[in-house]
Amino acid sequence: MLKTLRFFSYIMIVVSLIISCKSSDDSDLFRAYVEGKVIPGPNSAEDFMISPIHLISNNRIIGETFPKENGQFVIAGPYASGDYKLQFKSKIKTFSNSNTNCKIASDSVSIIIPSGVTYLVFNEIKFK
Repeated sequence: MLKTLRFFSYIMIVVSLIISCKSSDDSDLFRAYVEGKVIPGPNSAEDFMISPIHLISNNRIIGETFPKENGQFVIAGPYASGDYKLQFKSKIKTFSNSNTNCKIASDSVSIIIPSGVTYLVFNEIKFK
């Protein structure tokens, strides 16, 4: 009887440890996925293709990519909630996509993507 009680005690301890050790990693979050085409302007053409594109959420870089030679890019990262940004090194002139709630930030180097949008395609992003 004592051995059975001790065995069940060990089982309960192991089960308690497994349940309490669940980590809070990014696997429970949604993914933000953005793709599009960038068109460099006359002031940004020189080193445009070697400048990174960042996806930023809560002042944290959640994704980074570089445009291909034809200007196409794809970027993704973990997304929890709230607005997030697509940030470049050059100033944005105009952009087109299907979401009318996106807007150019006051710094002109990023596009603000509204909360809840987890997939977005930019037809083109033109730079100054």
